Amino acid sequence: MPDTAPVATAKPTHTPSDDPDQTATYGDRVINDRGNLVKDVGQLAGMSTVDDADVTAAQFAVTDIVVDVDCTDEYADAPKNGHFVGIHLNVETTPELAQDELPTVSFSEWAWQAFDADDKRVNDPVGNAFWCMDAGDQLPSDIGPGQSASGWIVLDLPTDHGAVVLTMGAANGWEWAY
Repeated sequence: MPDTAPVATAKPTHTPSDDPDQTATYGDRVINDRGNLVKDVGQLAGMSTVDDADVTAAQFAVTDIVVDVDCTDEYADAPKNGHFVGIHLNVETTPELAQDELPTVSFSEWAWQAFDADDKRVNDPVGNAFWCMDAGDQLPSDIGPGQSASGWIVLDLPTDHGAVVLTMGAANGWEWAY
């Protein structure tokens, strides 16, 4: 059985970007021990097209993280894990996204990981969160080329502070403290 005690971690490391335009647009490139890009609320992030790392497919910003966010859907259940954590995003995709084989980006609840106050990964960060927000308040599940969208993603987390990570199914992604 693996040791479940918290592991002491080093401070995030600053990795200079080779492109000064990238730093000017997205800020300093800070990668933590989990391999995630560390972001602040309001800080711009971006992703490239699948075929060309130099072509921007989308830019986005987490504009707010609210612990114990008020649900707006009339059928919302109480949190299963303890706290609904609302993540508000603004997203803009570029026309170049149309060149990808799958020309959409998705920020759905299933594209996220979470770490609790003890830095332990949360096994089920969705819990009862899927039905928290009315469809008009949710970020659209798929965003196509040349579109702008904003809305909420809600996670169901056990602690009122920790970290949320947008991985989109990859091993690493963008991480915000809450």
